Amino acid sequence: MHPSHPSARTMTLPEAIGARRSIRDYDDRAIDRGQLLQLLSAGQGITASEAKRAVPSAHALYPLMLFVAAGHVAGLGAGLHRYDPGNDSLDLLSCGDLRPGLAAAALEDQPWIAEAPAVIVIGADMARAIEAFAQQPPDGRRGVRYVYLEAGALMQNICLQAAALGLGTVFVGGFDDVKTAAVLNLPSPFEPVGMVCVGRPAA
Repeated sequence: MHPSHPSARTMTLPEAIGARRSIRDYDDRAIDRGQLLQLLSAGQGITASEAKRAVPSAHALYPLMLFVAAGHVAGLGAGLHRYDPGNDSLDLLSCGDLRPGLAAAALEDQPWIAEAPAVIVIGADMARAIEAFAQQPPDGRRGVRYVYLEAGALMQNICLQAAALGLGTVFVGGFDDVKTAAVLNLPSPFEPVGMVCVGRPAA
């Protein structure tokens, strides 16, 4: 466990904020499927009626979707999985370990992408967001701003939940968009806007 983490009791939000760090060095233990689902639920889980989710979304549009490039997750095969908030479950989209390809598509050398047991990919329906807010300035691109604000809130939720579970995370925004999209082959119309590496911090 990261030295800044309190004991295994339930962590308060201030403690989780204090414990959160960007962790790039992971040990070789698998993470649990149940823990992974907790992280995904913290980011996109349905928390109230009318499908309200764990993060705010302009006009409740919810243009984001979470995917997982799994490599070393107990109870989950290697491959690309899509998170279904309605059922709090994962659907397999393709088999095979995509982590090395994602690392190769990163800007500069980021080996932790290939080494983390799982990489959570934030996908966005950018065209839908642009269309929904086309009448708002500047230049019909207000929707893009809302997408990135929502993605930031989602990422922070995941990282704080991971800290509370004793897991380490690091946010990755430095990647070649075209190459990363080719590696993932996300279902249309989603495109990658960020990634979160997840694993057990190395001692």
